[in-house]
Amino acid sequence: MISKKGESDGGGGDLELSSIPRFEPTKLPSPWRGVLDRELGKLKARNDVIALGICGSVAQDDIWPGSDLDIEVVVKGDRPKEIITTEQEVSVDCGIFGENQLNEIPYDTRPVHDPSGILTKELESRVRDEVVRKALDAQLDRTQKVLGWAENALFEDPRSALAWVTSSSQWLAEIFTLSAGLNWTHRRVISRLEKATTKLHRDDIFQRYGELLGFPRTLEKAGELQELQLGYREIWNYFRGKPNGPVCMVQQPDSEAWFKNRIVPLYDYDRRDLVNLVYSEFRFILAFIFSVAGYERTPDVVFRDTARFDGPPARWVNRYGKILHYFSTADIPDLLILAKDLLEEGRALALMNHGRRIDDPTKFRIRAV
Repeated sequence: MISKKGESDGGGGDLELSSIPRFEPTKLPSPWRGVLDRELGKLKARNDVIALGICGSVAQDDIWPGSDLDIEVVVKGDRPKEIITTEQEVSVDCGIFGENQLNEIPYDTRPVHDPSGILTKELESRVRDEVVRKALDAQLDRTQKVLGWAENALFEDPRSALAWVTSSSQWLAEIFTLSAGLNWTHRRVISRLEKATTKLHRDDIFQRYGELLGFPRTLEKAGELQELQLGYREIWNYFRGKPNGPVCMVQQPDSEAWFKNRIVPLYDYDRRDLVNLVYSEFRFILAFIFSVAGYERTPDVVFRDTARFDGPPARWVNRYGKILHYFSTADIPDLLILAKDLLEEGRALALMNHGRRIDDPTKFRIRAV
């Protein structure tokens, strides 16, 4: 692709050949275009900003009613990665990266303002298959570790084991989606997985995966699962002012705009995605509750120590327990076996499609979940 450096960015430069397509804001529909124009104007006016990119569904020309704007911002100097979230007509997530943190920028980023070429050069240096292999390594290891915690918890508290099994579904979906050569997404996990397993000609995997989330029983409860909104309202202020809380809850005054922009669209788009997100979100927020309470990570027996909690954390745990009771306790050992079987299927597909080699599957190379 020919990129004309200097024309849209206001700097000088000759025509250069680039394999990284630039993102063109003019192609965006409303309201995304208006919000992006506004944000880009503010960011370009900053003296420390040296490059801007767009990633996620907007960059992939895959906009849906719940799409947020993911803006990657490269700033001068050496500084740790920072995420800033805001709720406007649509959700906006800005990832701030210092010049020495460019390797952390998502691989699907497309430059939108890059007068020096620093972002384009970083993206051109990457080999997509290597990036995918590393992501598969991380998620295979993460899933194996989490299922090990589920096995540790099973006999003492099956519901704790179930919490880990339903959590593993998120990363199993990413493994299959990446193995199929598709981009993964955090909120449309099931609908994207369906495309991936169709591409892989493995509809059987999709059907078995649905069992991990209790389909169709939990789909029938999807309306009740939207009580997540009440849970957000209760827990949001608890994290205000706590630096080790979820970024959105630390930075934003309440949950209303967040829920409207990021959760409500799933109810109409695909309730399978809503069920997936609710189960993963309850466990995710509980991890922050444990962190604030001084735990290094969520215990293997998830619910053993939650009796110590009171106030909003206790109410969050109670809501989490309620949705886990949509599953039969007697089915939990079989669900753990199913999750392990799907992990091995994912390992085989990763090896087949991306040449992944596992020297020692017992070695974990990721931080605790």
